[in-house]
Amino acid sequence: MMGKLQMDREWTEQDLRAFVEGAQAAFETVLLDELPQDTGWQDEGLQVSYTLCNGRVSCVLHRTVRADGKLWQITMSAPLAGNLLPEERMSARERELCREDLNHDFLSGVYNRRYLETVIAAELDRWAEQGRKAAVALISLDHGAQLRDTYGQPVMDQLICFVANQWKKYFDIPGSQIVCRLTGTTFVVGCLDMDGGQLAEQMRNIYAEMPHECVTSMGMMKRVPFTLSVAVAGLDELDSAANCWQRLYAICDERLRGIQISGGNKIC
Repeated sequence: MMGKLQMDREWTEQDLRAFVEGAQAAFETVLLDELPQDTGWQDEGLQVSYTLCNGRVSCVLHRTVRADGKLWQITMSAPLAGNLLPEERMSARERELCREDLNHDFLSGVYNRRYLETVIAAELDRWAEQGRKAAVALISLDHGAQLRDTYGQPVMDQLICFVANQWKKYFDIPGSQIVCRLTGTTFVVGCLDMDGGQLAEQMRNIYAEMPHECVTSMGMMKRVPFTLSVAVAGLDELDSAANCWQRLYAICDERLRGIQISGGNKIC
């Protein structure tokens, strides 16, 4: 049952309701909720959390699935034996590995939004207070909805992984350079000791040499062409050292919209 929940990608609402009915035999609580439609959903895989209430520990599983054009969240919970949370039973190394899993994107393997908005956001504020240079870039796959409609979600997943790994080859230095997946087809590159102009120039050079098509392996092999829009901003554009990530994101988002309106395939 859990393998099916993790591996299937083409769901229907009927499939989900049948799954929920079957899961009720194994879990104490099983809920299926329709979520508001959004524009940036990404598959984060099966999420696991634990609750402690009245001396009772429960394991809670969450999975967000797209089915029949809608977003659904499946929530399942069951009590565990004992009254200690799993993290309290782990060794230091096991806790470290668990945190690493929580900080990485389920599909592409790069860092995820959770890590960006907690660890990296705090680092940006600290670097700004120290007067150091840093810059971030928003990277968006052009015409993502059209690509998904043309080639299907499995091909789109491979394309997302391909784009993520192209940037990771150049920006994956612990403590100074990082790639994160922000939403479905949007990534963030963050760099310490570079201003916005320096990061933009480096990314232009990389993009010029980057393959602009992905060979996918779903069914008959396909060559899927793509372009990217990239907007860059640096700490030097801010007038204070507070909430740097949110303010840099706002600058990049505005610039990215302008690039996309003009047709995309540009870095600025």
